[in-house]
Amino acid sequence: MTTIREIAQTAGVSIGTVSNYLNDPALVAEETRARIEGVIKQLDYHPKAAARSLKSRLTHRIGLVPVVSPEDNRSADPGDNAFLELLAGLNTVAAENGFDILISAATNPAQELNTYERVVGEAQVDGMVLMGINAHDARLKFLSAKKFPFVAYGRSDLPLQYPYVDVDGAAGLAAAVDYLAGLGHRRIAYITPSPSLMCTSQRWEGFVRGMEQNRLPIEEEYVIQGGFGEVEGIRCTEQLLALPQPPTAILTSNDTCAFGAIRTLQNHGLQVGKEVSVIGFDDISLADHWQPSLTTLSQPFRKIGFYLMQSLLSILSGENASPQILLEAPLIVRESTGMCLD
Repeated sequence: MTTIREIAQTAGVSIGTVSNYLNDPALVAEETRARIEGVIKQLDYHPKAAARSLKSRLTHRIGLVPVVSPEDNRSADPGDNAFLELLAGLNTVAAENGFDILISAATNPAQELNTYERVVGEAQVDGMVLMGINAHDARLKFLSAKKFPFVAYGRSDLPLQYPYVDVDGAAGLAAAVDYLAGLGHRRIAYITPSPSLMCTSQRWEGFVRGMEQNRLPIEEEYVIQGGFGEVEGIRCTEQLLALPQPPTAILTSNDTCAFGAIRTLQNHGLQVGKEVSVIGFDDISLADHWQPSLTTLSQPFRKIGFYLMQSLLSILSGENASPQILLEAPLIVRESTGMCLD
């Protein structure tokens, strides 16, 4: 590994001069600066992270803390690449700007907050990207109190002005209900995400709006608290099919939940897209290849990753103190929905 001493010897200057150049090039005469630059390129020298930190007060690292299950670290659906798509978007912009991403996984919310406290307290990163925002998210409170740079994937109910990128789930759900109503569906069920997530209340607002706009009643038995897994889709759909009058259309928490709903309907001998319609949320890669292909509300995860990292870097550079971006969730119509025959 090339050292500052080798650079100084090759350039014919003192170690102190090279050190001055690395910390503030303006301290070095133009001719000497050009000579040092040439040697650095010749020897392929890269300053250590610690040296860069001393020079710029930056680690050039961005923190990300995903929460993973300690029981099973495998996705129930191998096509559910939402996180990988988001990470690809984050990493593309980070790499283009000379930043790395430090991932520190947690297994539960309490450990997650402890991880934030440790990473921030030890100055391991320059900023954080938050996911899975809750209505009164403790991470938002902590980072805001510390005045530590961050951007969140989602909004909250907290009285805080903070930077975020989010998808308009309310408008998306309202559009999905409107589409189903246009197909003649009146018995529309909704399998909701976890009540702890902020997106749940936002999507519920859209569901209610869509039902009211189409003068459709919201039947309590057609609304079931579910989640993002295929198992939840199976459980909730079994419950819906056990009703005296099962729904003719089902809105789900996400695509993986929709796959569970479709599998259950098919196991009961029902034709999805003809006898019962199903709509997902996310538009993951498997949605277009499922049988039948899934009608779903699209979340452009890679684009969201782009926007999240661009927003955070704009904060770090002082260009924008609190960027806020709200993206549409367009409905992608495929084979899992059709005219109501009931």
